[in-house]
Amino acid sequence: MCAMRPHSAFLAAAFLLSSLAAFPQKIVNPVIDADAPDPSVIRVGKTYYAAATSGNRPQAYRRYRSRNLRQWEPMGFVFDRWPDWTCGSFWAPELFELNGKVLCYYTARQKSDSTSCIGVAVAEGPEGTFRDHGPLVRTTNEAIDAFVFADGPQLYITWKAYGLDPSHRPIELLCQPLSPDGLHLEGKPFMLLRDDERQGMEGQCVFKEGDWWYLLYSIRDCCSPRSDYAVSVARSRNIRGPWEKYAGNPILEGDSLIQSCGHGTMVRTSGKKMYYLCHAYYWNRYEEGRKAVLFRLKMGKDGWPHFLR
Repeated sequence: MCAMRPHSAFLAAAFLLSSLAAFPQKIVNPVIDADAPDPSVIRVGKTYYAAATSGNRPQAYRRYRSRNLRQWEPMGFVFDRWPDWTCGSFWAPELFELNGKVLCYYTARQKSDSTSCIGVAVAEGPEGTFRDHGPLVRTTNEAIDAFVFADGPQLYITWKAYGLDPSHRPIELLCQPLSPDGLHLEGKPFMLLRDDERQGMEGQCVFKEGDWWYLLYSIRDCCSPRSDYAVSVARSRNIRGPWEKYAGNPILEGDSLIQSCGHGTMVRTSGKKMYYLCHAYYWNRYEEGRKAVLFRLKMGKDGWPHFLR
């Protein structure tokens, strides 16, 4: 065996330490120790980008950047000033990379009548400036919580509808095809899931694993001091259904430290590992807001995804 020269040994050790620092194995939550509700996350190359709900703050949707999903740095906002068509309530941004560009689908109230709609903005890259393209989805009294995914070349947008419907219609998670550039609706909307249990249903995330499509969605009380928010799952072999809800729902909820958690996005590492970035209230710290937390997600032998704690 050849002995390693001191200089080579130093370089090898330095490389190992830098690699470990870049992707630490242990998750220490919260990964963003600040009010960062409804986080959306994407990976572009070796870097992860996230954005979070901003409510009625003057600048909309704080942006974050990370090399390892565990350590995040702020990097400005999606909007430094509100788009002209809006009047506040900036909720649930959803980032999506498309042909080198990054689109942000977001909820805001329309200035003309205060209806919650989903708008879309585009940046030339993950660290570029977003240019607003105005409202995209409007469904009766509420359209919120966009999520966009691709089935081959076809793009789809999903959203929560009817939560504020005056007829007390159950919440539905709707889905509709998008144009190739992601800026226009095509075809007609169809239903993925309906809240027949009347327990709340929102903050959905859709992904495919093997022959199955999986739909993670959040249930129960998201935001009050008594929040019991949690994450459930359904699956289907076809986007248009039928969708089967997991008998063991919810698959993620609070514990001795976390009061409640939900509304997140699944992202894959370059090694194909799955992680879920969502938000959580911590017990007895409600006034600190909803902090961003990270969980590993793995497929079980039962054919359903499960969270590792």
